[in-house]
Amino acid sequence: MMVLPCSRHMFVDPVLHLDQHAWTEAHAAAFHDFGGEPRRLLPDTLKTGVDKPDLYDPKINTMYVELASH
Repeated sequence: MMVLPCSRHMFVDPVLHLDQHAWTEAHAAAFHDFGGEPRRLLPDTLKTGVDKPDLYDPKINTMYVELASH
């Protein structure tokens, strides 16, 4: 699930397994549904997106960094 904070527009894409590929595909589908990408992404501490949570310097998953950069 992805929610845009100001409009509260929500995208939900049910999946059977939440692996890296499914998570990335769901993000791409959400961006397509929204008609673009938000300026900032704030993932929760899900292992698929965040390798090591830290308040000041979290270690973000490489594939997720590449998706956000693209």
